[in-house]
Amino acid sequence: MAAAQPARAATQIITNGGFESGLSGWTLQNQLGSDGMFFLQTGTASPVNGLPVPPPPGGASAAMTDAQGPGTHLLFQDVVVPTGNRVGTLNFSLFIGNRADRFATPASLDFSTPTLNQQARVDILRPGADPFSVAAADILFNAFQTRTTDPLISGYTAFSVNVSSAISAQVGQTLRLRFAEADNVSLFNFGVDNVSLIVEVPEPSSVVMLGTGLFGTGLLGLIGWRRNRRAFAA
Repeated sequence: MAAAQPARAATQIITNGGFESGLSGWTLQNQLGSDGMFFLQTGTASPVNGLPVPPPPGGASAAMTDAQGPGTHLLFQDVVVPTGNRVGTLNFSLFIGNRADRFATPASLDFSTPTLNQQARVDILRPGADPFSVAAADILFNAFQTRTTDPLISGYTAFSVNVSSAISAQVGQTLRLRFAEADNVSLFNFGVDNVSLIVEVPEPSSVVMLGTGLFGTGLLGLIGWRRNRRAFAA
């Protein structure tokens, strides 16, 4: 007989992941000298330039970068990993609106160098990491990154990523979920919506039920066998 799977208590640890309360709960940061930033997106026009974009996929609002010049823009939220055995699922929807003729993906989010930089990415950073860092030692998990072969413009796409490996050793730690976009080739709209980080922890009651359901049955069977043996001997 297969063992019963323990029930899990699912906890949402992202605040305002649908941006229906504006950008509250999120931190916006731009590299010094950047033009533009993450704005609240509503409707089908980009927040600054009025370029065509798809409507937010959930509710009335999303977050989206827009600018009239080059820059690097971050949108991030710090979350605390709950205690217990953890299974983590990161969900988000992204719009990629690269108005250049290419992606350029150096190992940097610095737009101000001569190196072409036209990219977007989603990462979970270790505690205390520089919010602009892309160093391997600082990134616990890369959930998304544009590639040079990607379509330049793609409508909002939903992603669901198992991030258990990133949080399993971070009990009680504050991690940073970061959405980042850098552009110095041409305009870039990076839309973000429907963000959630679901952490599942086995319910203590399920462990008790598992014990009484399996081992308890075996114990009752053993008691009955002993009683039958005594009756036969008599």
